[in-house]
Amino acid sequence: METTVLSKPASELTTDELSALLAQRQANEVAEKNEKRKAYETLRDETVKELVEGAKALNDMLSKFKSKSYASIGALYEMLQEHSDRHANGKGNVTLDSSCGNYRIMFRRHDATRFDERSTQAEAHILDFLTAEYPEGSPTNKAIRILLERKTGQLDKNNVLKLFKMKDDFDNENWRKGIDLLQESIVPDHTKYYAQFFYRSGDMEWLPIVLEFAKL
Repeated sequence: METTVLSKPASELTTDELSALLAQRQANEVAEKNEKRKAYETLRDETVKELVEGAKALNDMLSKFKSKSYASIGALYEMLQEHSDRHANGKGNVTLDSSCGNYRIMFRRHDATRFDERSTQAEAHILDFLTAEYPEGSPTNKAIRILLERKTGQLDKNNVLKLFKMKDDFDNENWRKGIDLLQESIVPDHTKYYAQFFYRSGDMEWLPIVLEFAKL
């Protein structure tokens, strides 16, 4: 834009000069927006890359620490088994305290189970028992059906354990067959290990060190 045009009062500008001035202003605004967008995108990309790479590095360190921790705790537990018959047949759960009393590790093993295809047949036997012995809507019928409800296609283990406690409550062949099949249908699924780390605070309170090992 010429200096003479910019120095004129607006009332003296021609239509062409006004149009040119407006176009220049719009071009400047677009250039400024593009510059800000570019600055944002550059900072965004640098920040995301830096943080994700940092998170990956920490995840790798945590995975290695998990492997080292479980191996070390396992070795200690084997030594404990050699010295104590109480732990000879243990499943691996142990709490380890340092001699100074300021550090603690709690190690736990969880054996998960699932219900195989026999559970479907067991459910059919139990429903036949209910149909024959208790009308729909009766308290017993409703209570047992609730315990057989599935979540995401799976029986609730805690509810099934409640059914096991009721095994001798009814003298019915379908009922007994159903409970027996349910018990047979429980099979091992997977085993998970959990380690928790603690230290003593100044006022002797145990404080946890939060590490999400279970998701590694």
